[in-house]
Amino acid sequence: MPFYEFRCQDCGHQFTKNVSWLKKHTLTCPKCDSRKLQEVFGLNYLGSKDSGSSGAAGGGGGGCSPFG
Repeated sequence: MPFYEFRCQDCGHQFTKNVSWLKKHTLTCPKCDSRKLQEVFGLNYLGSKDSGSSGAAGGGGGGCSPFG
């Protein structure tokens, strides 16, 4: 199951949850129990396992170089 990141629209709490995409709509905020959640898309969803990588922002290296 994939990890999804959410932000509560009522209290602003942001959290990550390992949940099936079929059940994302059943989640509630762990802080205030609100169901008004917005999915957050960040750099951690671009395929990098290294949190220090700057792959999406350019630079950072670690991949194939077109210059050999």
